[in-house]
Amino acid sequence: MDYDKLISTVSEIIENDKIEKKDLSLEYSIDETDYKGIQEYFFYMDNIKTVPVVYTDKFEVEIGGLLIKFSKKV
Repeated sequence: MDYDKLISTVSEIIENDKIEKKDLSLEYSIDETDYKGIQEYFFYMDNIKTVPVVYTDKFEVEIGGLLIKFSKKV
């Protein structure tokens, strides 16, 4: 899973009127390498590059009103 695939998936859900979106969330459990890359991407969307990433085992983001939860596979 990378950012482009994630955005493509979320876009499909948001744009599809047949999918009920109220209270809908997605949850991804992904391998450590992909997880770290996605967490860094979202971290740096809100922070300047000189701030070190604070890695966690889980995090959430909201894209287009859709809650997306990420966790690192163990």
